[in-house]
Amino acid sequence: MNINYQTKKELLHILNTKKMLGIQHINPIKVIQRKENNHKLPKDLKDLKDYVSNCSLCELSKSKISSFFSKGNFESGIIIINTHGRKDEVELENFKDMIENILKVNINDIYMTNILKCNVDKIKSNLNNEIRKCIPYLEQQINLLQPKLIITCGDAFQYLTNNNDNIIEISGNLFMYNEIKVIPLLEFDFINKNPSYREQMIKDLRKIKNILDEK
Repeated sequence: MNINYQTKKELLHILNTKKMLGIQHINPIKVIQRKENNHKLPKDLKDLKDYVSNCSLCELSKSKISSFFSKGNFESGIIIINTHGRKDEVELENFKDMIENILKVNINDIYMTNILKCNVDKIKSNLNNEIRKCIPYLEQQINLLQPKLIITCGDAFQYLTNNNDNIIEISGNLFMYNEIKVIPLLEFDFINKNPSYREQMIKDLRKIKNILDEK
């Protein structure tokens, strides 16, 4: 018989109550909540991309206008991670010259991806459920690529590392994710709206350059 998690909890409560009253007519029940999205993912980037393009785990898949798995050079050793699609890519383009001049690298040679793989016309405010469904894909990308450095933009750092520190206070600092160096940056859209933080972005990019120069 298949019963849901809440029903099992209620049943367990009843049985434990009966046990306290001395009724011992049934074996104890151990309640286990099934974990979602625990299936094995492809161990090849191309296969993973194909797998993700057919994903239907959340509501975004029903309204997506395209899928975005990645772009750039997967051998660059650098990953830039945004939270979601097309707007972030446009904002990144506005900082192309700054990034290339400081890092001394062609931005097209950097591997870029998003946590959310579906591009939609309108992004809702609360994406926690969708991100929870999608984050295993990103984790598998990182696992397959094993980059030298991960650069996160805005909230992507929080979702990847479960670190809830204020991004303004920790941007440019060095963290570790599964033995891979991570530096969080402020979101490019935030810099456009708050140009006083542009100097902070320049300092953070210089820190990234120092890390890339390390042998």
